[in-house]
Amino acid sequence: MSAVKTKVVLFTNPEVSGQIIYSFLSKKYDVLGVVFDGPSSKKKMVKKRIKKLGYYKVFLQLIFMKAMVPILDFLSKRRQKELLSEFDLNALANYNNILRPSSINDREVIDFTNKLNPDVIMVMGTRLIQKHIIDETNAPLINMHVGITPKYRGVHGGYWALVNKDLENCGVTVHLIDTGIDTGGVISQKTITPSKNDNYSTYPLLQSIKGLECVEDAFNQVNNNNIVTIDNGLESKLYYHPTITTYLYHRIINGVK
Repeated sequence: MSAVKTKVVLFTNPEVSGQIIYSFLSKKYDVLGVVFDGPSSKKKMVKKRIKKLGYYKVFLQLIFMKAMVPILDFLSKRRQKELLSEFDLNALANYNNILRPSSINDREVIDFTNKLNPDVIMVMGTRLIQKHIIDETNAPLINMHVGITPKYRGVHGGYWALVNKDLENCGVTVHLIDTGIDTGGVISQKTITPSKNDNYSTYPLLQSIKGLECVEDAFNQVNNNNIVTIDNGLESKLYYHPTITTYLYHRIINGVK
């Protein structure tokens, strides 16, 4: 007699991170439905970032993202292809039960999810989930974060751990979702070891792939009706994208690509 598969609703995006997690889940679990987060306003994001960090720093971040990241993507194409070879990146194109709201926080997401009655809601690559979604969906929401929380909250936790020469905290976390930014209770964490062929563009792929082991850990706990969170005693810090000057400094001085 075969075991009953965990029933999952996936909150994600149609980009590579969404393709990775769906490809994995569809082979091992029962994916009842997928919700794609709608595009967020880049203008609003930049305004919020300026308010928090200032014009000069955000300007240098934008130069990095617009000028340097495409170069890093190009230089790591072969490595990316190697890492992604085990995944079916077209699987979502053949999946039909997809909701496409304007935002993951639209109320229609609650109705769609609860009608499917999942055991767990897997989240990867969406904007911040708001309180009404957390409170009104009838299953635990579990997120994969490409960083070891709470020490590397925000974006590109693997890169910042390498910059800080903090190899023991260069990794990925699967955690419960609360209303904070990557502040929910930690369920499982794993570390990665980048090769000389990896760079800023491939660190998140390494983390996402390793994080699938964390997803399995979390789903096993869901199946046992016993989600246990971990207090790892780490300090809490929120990270943003590097500026062009920060990136070049650490690449030249510390060899962090």
